[in-house]
Amino acid sequence: MCDVKMIVFNRFLRQLINIKPLRSNYNQQCCRNARCMSTIKDFRKRTETFSFNAEQNTDADADVFGTLTDNTEINHKLDRLPPEDDDKIEYDKDEQHKRLHITEYHKIIQELIKQHKIADAIDVLETRMLKDEKAKPDYYIYNLLIGTCGKVGYVQKAFHLFNQMKKSGIKTTPATYTCLFNACANSPYKDDALKRAKKLHNLMSLKSIEPNIFNYHAMIKAFGRTGDLLTAFSLVDEMLTKKYKLKDETFNFLLQACISDKEAGFRHALLVWRKMILKRVRPSLYTYNLLLKCTRECGLGDEFETRKVIGQIIDDPHLLMTESKLEEMNTSEKDIPNTLLCNDNENKLSLIEENRPNLLDVKPNFGNIVGITEIKSPEERLILLGGCSGFLKNMKINKIKPEIKVFTQLLEIIPPTLSAEKLLLKEIYKNKVVVDIDFCNILIKKRSLRFDYEEAKNVLILIKSENLSVDVVTFGVLALGCKNKNEAKDLIKMIADHGFRVNAEVLGTMLAQACYHFNFAYVIYVMNMVKHEEIKPNKKFMDRLNRFDTTIKDLMKKRQNREQETPDFIQSYYFKEGYRKFQNFYKKWLLEVTVDEELHPWDQFKNHRK
Repeated sequence: MCDVKMIVFNRFLRQLINIKPLRSNYNQQCCRNARCMSTIKDFRKRTETFSFNAEQNTDADADVFGTLTDNTEINHKLDRLPPEDDDKIEYDKDEQHKRLHITEYHKIIQELIKQHKIADAIDVLETRMLKDEKAKPDYYIYNLLIGTCGKVGYVQKAFHLFNQMKKSGIKTTPATYTCLFNACANSPYKDDALKRAKKLHNLMSLKSIEPNIFNYHAMIKAFGRTGDLLTAFSLVDEMLTKKYKLKDETFNFLLQACISDKEAGFRHALLVWRKMILKRVRPSLYTYNLLLKCTRECGLGDEFETRKVIGQIIDDPHLLMTESKLEEMNTSEKDIPNTLLCNDNENKLSLIEENRPNLLDVKPNFGNIVGITEIKSPEERLILLGGCSGFLKNMKINKIKPEIKVFTQLLEIIPPTLSAEKLLLKEIYKNKVVVDIDFCNILIKKRSLRFDYEEAKNVLILIKSENLSVDVVTFGVLALGCKNKNEAKDLIKMIADHGFRVNAEVLGTMLAQACYHFNFAYVIYVMNMVKHEEIKPNKKFMDRLNRFDTTIKDLMKKRQNREQETPDFIQSYYFKEGYRKFQNFYKKWLLEVTVDEELHPWDQFKNHRK
């Protein structure tokens, strides 16, 4: 019986020694195994004692295994044994610089992107994963980084990552192509972006990749924003051929394409809107904002093409307006834009509204239309959309509540008169929309540009009544009204009182006013402020000073040669003396200031390592 128990115990001992340690307690278990090896002889010497004690324990059941575990003395002694010389543990290099699980890399990159640390996020992939830790990225990491580069227009890096992805044999997904086309759409370099978009589109065709609706939208946006309107519109036709349902997003991307054509974009936008009505797609708030932006920035283009478009809108989509019919409709009421909101007479105003054209309605009303050749300014183009009231009425029909951005854009389009601005403010309060500081800044700018400086300052009362806080832009537009040095000093004091610091943009606006009025004392004061505040003047500031100097030299030269009539004040003593002081100061000033260098738009996304 003792021999059997000895055999069982020896087996148990060998199992104890050969137990594989768990990874989480690797160091502690290795030490214990080493100590076991060094004291194995001591264990064997004690087996006789264990067997003797087992024989004496006659009450214990001989068939029950594990009765020896009640004696824990040996385990305590093992734990107290000192480490021996050969108890050193070898670490793997991979253990010291351990690779993370792929989801951990996802979280790290996502967090950096959330903090707008794009350069660091790219560095996690290119340096930490690929070079240092030899970790293999997946398609999700590449799509995440390509998408982030796409949002900021970093098209070069987006395509570089795409090429890395292909070389590594990582399968691309439809989202990859969507991100790449978005990068092309947002790139500041339109020509380069258009070439890349065309190559990518051809690559998809060669690989027989069937675009989904998100791919189509990204492609329309990319080709539209880079100026290839023909491809953008043809992609919509392709969507219709493949039975894709057109959404308001589809038409929004087409309107973005229209905005890229500054010469004839408004004409294209009218056609897009008409297509939208025919397809019974309800416009969104974003659609109206894009339409206003197009009205503000784009023209009608060629007169003959515009006649054709108007013919399609007022009669039938397939019927062109004849020349004679159009001539009948053209009136000589060129003053409609100016009289639209300037007259306070309610009867006359309602009469104008009844006869005003509106191309936004399902059945366009062409009462009194202005001559096509006369439609050039934004306020005249707004008349074709029913004017301010007609535009807001159309939004109400489509159950879209206007927000402050709509009114801010309308403010930039309406006629530059005080009465038009007051009527717009009435519409804002009527629609229970709260004004913001951006709206107030545009209002100050609009009044300052027409030299109505007193009314521009009155906007500060509106800002205070609405409990808004002024910002740096507010002071920038107020600087448009600083005609002399004293007014400039007052504004700079106001800036300091509000806890702001004067910047290059504010001083640049003051410099423009000083140069316009040939006020040398004012010019020198602004230049002194640049030096005193230790501001780095930008390229625009320096160009304006250089043009000012060149303009005066040219005027003085023409005056001497009597080539053409020049202002008489150029010959005055005060003007010549003022210019002499300016020249002397200008030469010294150039040596004392540091010009702010223009950075490449992609430099902020690069990790500059020493």
